[in-house]
Amino acid sequence: MTIEKTAAKPMELSLQDGALAALVLARALGVGDREQVDQFIEQAPGFSSDAMARLDFLDPLICDMAAATDGLEAVLDIIGATVSTPSIAPVYVLLADYIALYGKATPEEMRFLQRFGEAIGIDRLTRAALDSAAQARATSLT
Repeated sequence: MTIEKTAAKPMELSLQDGALAALVLARALGVGDREQVDQFIEQAPGFSSDAMARLDFLDPLICDMAAATDGLEAVLDIIGATVSTPSIAPVYVLLADYIALYGKATPEEMRFLQRFGEAIGIDRLTRAALDSAAQARATSLT
């Protein structure tokens, strides 16, 4: 997927950018804060060494877009365009893990996960299984 950075040169979004944008979008909707997003990215496998630099670039862009009219849907469409079939579940799991760790499992958060899953093309049963697994990983045993 490309976003017009300037009229002459579009910006390419990678799969990693899509995953980062999903985390930023969750934060923009009230799940966690920037420090928690940074910590999650540093601990999560699969992000490259330039993930924090990309996050610094994407954070204001995604937050501004999400705040616009129909911005949430536009960002979800952009993220959906970055995700291909073999990467659907891992990207969804990253977001579900982040929300399970820093969210409160509110109806709004669950609805956001549902909308995100629909945007990237993951079916309802798979979403439910991945959501349950994320909740289990985030549950303290102490």
